[in-house]
Amino acid sequence: MSMILVVDDTTLAREAVSRLLEFEGYQTTRASNGKDAYATLYSQKPDLVLLDLMMPEMDGITFIRMIRQNPHWETIPIIVLTGLHDDNHLIARARELGVADLIPKATFGFQDLLVRIRKVIAGRMTSPN
Repeated sequence: MSMILVVDDTTLAREAVSRLLEFEGYQTTRASNGKDAYATLYSQKPDLVLLDLMMPEMDGITFIRMIRQNPHWETIPIIVLTGLHDDNHLIARARELGVADLIPKATFGFQDLLVRIRKVIAGRMTSPN
């Protein structure tokens, strides 16, 4: 089954999403900020990153920019799960950096998240990258 890196500085959110994904058969690894998530990539290459934007030490935008600049990781799809409003400049920046999807935490539902994850992973598995 696919490996998903769940990155969120809120322990409750990170653990809840990870456990629900594991219940659905996904493997997960976790990080509490972009810096730890980036370090994780050296030991594991996830099939997808589920990423918060607002985090200490290294925010989500910096993380996205760094992996997009690394040829080993540039094709890893990223779904942003954020509490920011759609008009926030960070959301626009995430879109510019080529995230696969963006889900507001305020309207997030687990079934919707699963559908989006499956779609992104299926697209990755069929693409030539």
